Amino acid sequence: MSMTPMCNPPARVTNIDDRTLLVFDELFSSSQVRNFAHVVTQLEYTRRASFDGELNANIDEDAFRRAPFLHPVLEALVAEHRAAMNVPDTTTMSHVYAAAMSSQQQTQIHFDLESPSAITFLYYANAFWRRDWQGETVFYDATGDAAAIVSPRPGRLAMFHSNIAHRAGAPHRDAASLRYAVSVFYYPPEGGSNETHDKNINS
Repeated sequence: MSMTPMCNPPARVTNIDDRTLLVFDELFSSSQVRNFAHVVTQLEYTRRASFDGELNANIDEDAFRRAPFLHPVLEALVAEHRAAMNVPDTTTMSHVYAAAMSSQQQTQIHFDLESPSAITFLYYANAFWRRDWQGETVFYDATGDAAAIVSPRPGRLAMFHSNIAHRAGAPHRDAASLRYAVSVFYYPPEGGSNETHDKNINS
């Protein structure tokens, strides 16, 4: 019988307008982080035909649900924070993919889904990452100001309302690796397209 994993409280809570960003550290052991990094880096990536042209690898949702590593933790976090983040019971996992980013990427500010009932998880999937390799994710408020910056620490997990505008940071040219991340989307039944959306905000 499977057991619900125990999750640490968030290391950081940031309120952005009427929405929330939670950042979790130390949810996974060092061996789990290394093993999952090996899986993610071995996926077959192709350049996505989208606004940012990132290298993308789709992950089968059924296989992801059966895997013992990440999915049970996400389910536990959704259950724990559903009420505080005003996420209805009808919001469930929609899709999941991995992305690999190089220093040549030109990233765009976007939001994942306009619905206030949708949640995005962003798992930073490198086994090792130095601070000076950069690659931070920037989150923006409704005025266009940068409201939060999250560094891609290995094993770190960000959980946020999908309608928060954000931008993935390209790694420094001296980074020894691509910057890998796994995005998991929890959408309500009326969620709509899996594609992210450009967000026009004043700079």
